[in-house]
Amino acid sequence: MKILSMHKRPRNSFWRDPGIYPILDLEYCTKFGKDPSELVALWNRHRSYVPFYQLRAKKETIPNIIHLYRKLRLQFPDFPLILNDYADLAFELHCFGLHLGKEDYENSDRFLRKRLSESGLFLGTSSHTLEELANLEEEFWDYTGFGPVFATSSKEGARPTLGSEILGETLKISRIPVAPIGGIDSSTLPAVLEKGNFLAAMISGASEPEDFLRSIRLLEKVGNE
Repeated sequence: MKILSMHKRPRNSFWRDPGIYPILDLEYCTKFGKDPSELVALWNRHRSYVPFYQLRAKKETIPNIIHLYRKLRLQFPDFPLILNDYADLAFELHCFGLHLGKEDYENSDRFLRKRLSESGLFLGTSSHTLEELANLEEEFWDYTGFGPVFATSSKEGARPTLGSEILGETLKISRIPVAPIGGIDSSTLPAVLEKGNFLAAMISGASEPEDFLRSIRLLEKVGNE
């Protein structure tokens, strides 16, 4: 049974395309010695192409997630933050948004789905095939990630890559905004943009400052054409 949202979704006013949807992955930050605050400060300086960012903390403790979330909100109060996975925390912390993967959503109960639909959270999910994309409840979601487009080492047990050719089809099929994800950085972003003006989700591509800035220059070039 579909659960209708009290908020008219998708809310396209928050979307920017073309653009970058940075994912602050704490495991990546730890592995490569990145300072989360410095990365968010960099993204915040390019808000014309970065409407919001996501906090992804698969292996962190809840107290550590809460501490970092509150720190980032104090440092960047006007930069919308989407929390990955933790629905209860998203409510507790009054997050701007929540990203809930396809499997996590499917395993959730009706009570959580109803609470999410009635909330003001900017809700995102994930899709891995055109069929999944076509079957998304447009009244429930504000956007969906779609991928992996290219090979990625940022996610354990990643699915087979889809390639960039399929992205053009997503624009014909999807009734909500699509954020391609998986292996997107400055070297692969042109192939994504060839298929449409996408808001591209990035972990490593947004977490390496020089590469991120190359992507921004590419977007500026597209905008000036």
